[in-house]
Amino acid sequence: MFRWVMGVLAGWGLALPAGAAQCSFDQAIAQFEGLLQSQALPGGGILIADRSGTYLERYFGSYQASTVVSIASATKLLSATRMLQLQSRRIMDLDAPVSTVLPQFTGEKGTMTVRQMFSHTAGYGDDSGIPILFNSNITLAQAVDQIACCRPLNAGYTVGGQFSYGGVSMHIAGRMAEVLDGSDWQLGWQRDLSVPLGITTIDWQTSSTQNYGIAGGARSSMPDYGRLLRMLAKGGHVDGKRVIGRSSIDQLKINQVGSLPIASAPPNVMKPVRYGLGSWHDGMSPAGQAPLIHSLGAFGFFPWLDTGSARYGVFMIRGGANINAAAVPVYFSMLASIKNVLDSGCEPMQLDDDLLGEGFES
Repeated sequence: MFRWVMGVLAGWGLALPAGAAQCSFDQAIAQFEGLLQSQALPGGGILIADRSGTYLERYFGSYQASTVVSIASATKLLSATRMLQLQSRRIMDLDAPVSTVLPQFTGEKGTMTVRQMFSHTAGYGDDSGIPILFNSNITLAQAVDQIACCRPLNAGYTVGGQFSYGGVSMHIAGRMAEVLDGSDWQLGWQRDLSVPLGITTIDWQTSSTQNYGIAGGARSSMPDYGRLLRMLAKGGHVDGKRVIGRSSIDQLKINQVGSLPIASAPPNVMKPVRYGLGSWHDGMSPAGQAPLIHSLGAFGFFPWLDTGSARYGVFMIRGGANINAAAVPVYFSMLASIKNVLDSGCEPMQLDDDLLGEGFES
């Protein structure tokens, strides 16, 4: 039986560690602690894992596994995952014009697609802070109706003609998901993602509302965001369940920006600007290779997934509006250090109990 298990693991490109030492992430931990101290932050967390198991889950200061924080733009990957799930279930077509679902969008605005909305190429942008996205007294449907009637595309922009980072277009796509699935955004996400993944803390209630901040309004604990990343790292299959089709998840690897002009991007974005669906492609992977993707939030919450190695993790803090000027250089230095450690072949502190189930789904 042991030889059979080892043969199966070898066939998957995996191996049980034979006397390997557990990983030491002292350098990355020291860098993270230095960030917490220099920015006078009350606490934080580091999660490092891959499809075979967890290498590090550690909390600092007042933070613990139950700590929930507002994750700002780290919401985008959560929302993109829902879009990909609806595509996988053939409920949503990422390339259908918005007018086929929301006929109140007419003219050029009516030609926008979900793919463009979730890659910031739809003709909106530089609009993450506009009041309608944060009006807790209306619903998502009411907010999108106001956008349809009264907010034109940005001056000089065309649908599909440029990259401009923002929040309005994702708001529209969130309403499309509600209409197509027949479910409230938050309830649909929790029914189809939270329940199968064992997530209990992710919601869109940083302020009590039904005008869900599709691009920036979620909150999460570190372990729960890790559960979503675990599913993505495993190609959509986890704990004996197929949550999303692998081909849909592969959409995250595609750079949707291409050679489009960059009309607006956050100042801390690594050049050249590469963006997939709800997530950045970092500059560490050469163009054309499987990228490391991340969905950095304005307050420093940093979930990441190496789509080539199936490694993933979260760097969790909750800082102020300018925290990323200090945090981003630290994060990418940590990622380089973590890669060196994991490439050494060290052992997870906890093997994934789903490891042997992955190859036997119906």
